[in-house]
Amino acid sequence: MDRGNKAPNLYGNKKSRIYMDLKGIIGRMLFLTFRLNRFFVAPGFVGDGGMPAFMSLDPRAYGVPDPSLTFLREPVDVRTSCNGLLCCQGRTAYRPYYICDPANKQWKELPKPDGDHGPDPAVVLVFEPSIMNFTANYKLVCPFPSELGEHKFEVYSSDRGSWRTSGEIRFDDNEKLLPKTGVHVNGIVYWLSTRGVTSFDLNSELCRLFSSNLENLGMINGKLCAACIRNQKLIVFMLTNPQSHTRRRAAVKTWTRILPEIKLDSTLPVESNTCPCNYSGRYCDGHNQLHIVFVGDVVVLPNRNSYYCIDMNKKASNCLGEYIIHPYERFVGYVNGLVNLY
Repeated sequence: MDRGNKAPNLYGNKKSRIYMDLKGIIGRMLFLTFRLNRFFVAPGFVGDGGMPAFMSLDPRAYGVPDPSLTFLREPVDVRTSCNGLLCCQGRTAYRPYYICDPANKQWKELPKPDGDHGPDPAVVLVFEPSIMNFTANYKLVCPFPSELGEHKFEVYSSDRGSWRTSGEIRFDDNEKLLPKTGVHVNGIVYWLSTRGVTSFDLNSELCRLFSSNLENLGMINGKLCAACIRNQKLIVFMLTNPQSHTRRRAAVKTWTRILPEIKLDSTLPVESNTCPCNYSGRYCDGHNQLHIVFVGDVVVLPNRNSYYCIDMNKKASNCLGEYIIHPYERFVGYVNGLVNLY
């Protein structure tokens, strides 16, 4: 044996190959997460009954390749959105749910739910992107009335690939959870309802009612917020005491005003219908309210057929253009991103 020549270090070469493979995988994962968190271009979609339409905050930015979502197997209604994913509902057969990413046209049809969600479900999509997941892990939460009149909650999990009805039941014949008002914040889903704000905790699966007269829900900096317009000023409130629900009858302040009031342009609405500071006790069915949508630090609101975006940091408004939308349609906020569904 020639002691002057060293045998090749096969183990070291194997480690190098493994390192390079892992480096490539992690790099791709970080790239996708960067795109998901930073590639922000649009306030969202509209589409209930008609062809889905897409509205962009910046006309110069790249939007989505197919705004009408014709890559899906049938015409759909846009129901909800979360971190780059859309939940749509078909218009044929049993009206199946579709989860899709409009940026890359990937989509998946969900199995038929066990419960009857009705023609206009108050479904909420829950998706938190993570660099450790190769594919999207998401949940779909939908309240629905049972035959006895109480509300149940059905949850679809992409991990299990199936629906499951929660054991939590809410007995209130007069309460209705309003479609397209739901928002997910820190493991809890909130809806506007005819009685105030109803929440469903995804971990404990407990349902609670906040006796507050609210109008538009959204999330800012990981906190549940509500917005309204008073005297042509945009006012934003934040939920500061999530425990002040009606079960405990806590006489504490639930909502706190955040940010200075933003004076709106004279062409924008003077007032909206209800507000956390206006306890008139009047509630509507959710269709004739002034619909304000949160998209990050921007809110979008309509004025007749025109839509305006308001930057809450810059305190500036900009007209996005005119869109002919049915009075019963509601806007769905959307943040563009690349998500792998397969």
